[in-house]
Amino acid sequence: MVRLHISDGFRSSMTWLHTWAGIGASCLLFMIFWMGSLSVFDSEIDQWMKPELRVTAPTEEFQYGPVFERLLEGEAHGATRMYISAPGKRDPLGYFFYRNKGGENVRGRFDPATLEEVEVTDSYAGTSFFYPFHYSLHIPQGIGYWVVGFCAMAMLVLMVSGIFIHRKIVADFFTFRPQKALRRSTLDLHNLSSLVALPLHILFPLTGLMIFATIYFPWSYNVVYGGDDAQLNRDAGRAGLEASGEPLNAKLDIDAIVGQALSRWQSAEPGVEHRADSVGLELAGDANAYVIVREVFPSRAVSMSKNVLSVSVATGAILAESNAGPAQSAYAWLSGAHYIQFDSRALRWLYFAGGLLGSVMIASGLMFWMQSRIRKGVIDPKSVRVVRGLAVGSVSGIILASGAYLVVNRMLPAEAAAFGLGRAGLEVSVFYLVWVLTYAHAALRGKTSWAEQSWAIGAVGIAAVFLNWVSTGDHLVATVSDRVWPIAGMDIVLIAGSAAAVWSALKLAQRQPTVQRPSKEQPEAFDQAAARAIAATEPAE
Repeated sequence: MVRLHISDGFRSSMTWLHTWAGIGASCLLFMIFWMGSLSVFDSEIDQWMKPELRVTAPTEEFQYGPVFERLLEGEAHGATRMYISAPGKRDPLGYFFYRNKGGENVRGRFDPATLEEVEVTDSYAGTSFFYPFHYSLHIPQGIGYWVVGFCAMAMLVLMVSGIFIHRKIVADFFTFRPQKALRRSTLDLHNLSSLVALPLHILFPLTGLMIFATIYFPWSYNVVYGGDDAQLNRDAGRAGLEASGEPLNAKLDIDAIVGQALSRWQSAEPGVEHRADSVGLELAGDANAYVIVREVFPSRAVSMSKNVLSVSVATGAILAESNAGPAQSAYAWLSGAHYIQFDSRALRWLYFAGGLLGSVMIASGLMFWMQSRIRKGVIDPKSVRVVRGLAVGSVSGIILASGAYLVVNRMLPAEAAAFGLGRAGLEVSVFYLVWVLTYAHAALRGKTSWAEQSWAIGAVGIAAVFLNWVSTGDHLVATVSDRVWPIAGMDIVLIAGSAAAVWSALKLAQRQPTVQRPSKEQPEAFDQAAARAIAATEPAE
């Protein structure tokens, strides 16, 4: 049997790499993991923040034709481009988009039962705020993608170096001693949260990097297609035709084209249930008009679907069809593993738990680093002050800001506007204002800021649940009895999060070392107090 021997020098190098890669990227990584965890249930957050979405999901097969007819005969008359997304279990309202005669883009939601447009609460909610924050940090000009990509690489470095650091991986997997000294219990928590969800902690950054591979390597398509964008579009299932200038003389039968696409996909993969998630009409009214049918996320598969079909309205001929090779198929699976749009509540909760454990891992690593610096005999050095301020604002601060975002959503009236911002803009402004204030609070309050912000998180979570009840009437008892699980789940998670925050605040207050500042007349007394405080953080042997 071959045994792998890891020298102490190599392990020491990995420890150095793990420590400083963690300190350099941990604050950003926590933000990314936290927002990624929320994004697992972004559609459920949408339903909580937009009460108009709290309707029963349709059970019968959705028909696209009537929606296209209503829009083309009414408000979208003369539109040249139109897309409609079908309602689903997690998003019970349909979505429409069209470009009107003036070239303006119009978006809206509609009730699949009545086909009437539904005015929903003006809010970015989960899918348009938490989710984009996760992969771009809302940094414009594409810079955010690169920052997140750097953090994903740092995360992989941290996981690999962390594996080499551990001498007793199996023992660490089962070890957590909350009754021990703060430094020891923090390290136990860091090790445990790292190892329990280790596969997910590697899967998340790896698949995230793969999803944005074409952003980091934009020339990759040129290697295959040599700059032939037309062929690229055809292989992706997009016809890419230009307007002919001649009117369309054929009847537009959307549902027949959708049925044609489904039959083709079904014959290619017998036994697999297919669906048309999105249907688009390009060059409407022109002789070259064509329909694009897409299946984005199969309900019973991890992999994203590769099925895209473009069909001519005039002739019914297939103009382009997605042609996925082995590389594209692998990319589709990796992307699907990250997006988690497959129909499995158990896996969705597993991803959510993995994201939260990743957040705990990062936060406990930062806390352990600070406690280690204190243990070395220097009380509150400048480096610790800076890292503490960044850590508190980036960890408890962003959690508190997220809770404030939910609270202000339930407080603002429907037509709220101020400072040139609409209702959605005001919600986002409150998020960033509270977040900035948490950094200021951490700088002013020092060690006690952890506990104080934990108390605030507990209060904000309960306030969000209460305000949801007051503003909509959907209290927890009603939503559970009526099986409105998205809303009930949100309230339960908020209550559980508040309880965890209060528990953390109590524990932090109990563990807070009380070291008095020295007076000029009593330097030796301070040295003794510092020594006792350092000794209190020593792990028991």
